[in-house]
Amino acid sequence: MNRTRRVFFSCSMRGGYSRVKQAELRKILDIIDELGLELISRHQTQANFAERESRFTEQQIHDRDYRWLEEADSVIAEITNPSLGVGAEIADAVHLKIPVLAVYKREYDDQISAYIRGKPGVVCRAYSDHRELKEVIREFVQ
Repeated sequence: MNRTRRVFFSCSMRGGYSRVKQAELRKILDIIDELGLELISRHQTQANFAERESRFTEQQIHDRDYRWLEEADSVIAEITNPSLGVGAEIADAVHLKIPVLAVYKREYDDQISAYIRGKPGVVCRAYSDHRELKEVIREFVQ
């Protein structure tokens, strides 16, 4: 029996949403759902997430997210909004030998980390709209 692929979704939280707003991130989660994948993490786009996250210590947040990474079959990271945490999650996923898809808005192509783009184990893809992004994700998970 085939089980559903489990996806850890990573995106900027404390780093802000200057380039990709929370509403746009929710659409990415919708795409992941539409493709029949199981989302392990979706807390970043829920209402009042910052208030809920503030109830946890930094260690609890790290340990929870790392546990989710260990349960994942793949990672999809939206990297348009710069984030140290997302970079660390990508590095942890690569260390755990979990395939990583890092996506970003095409208009920020020249501002995306060369280190992440060149990292073995990470597939980086630009997108212009959610239709294109859906195809990028579909291609990655097949």
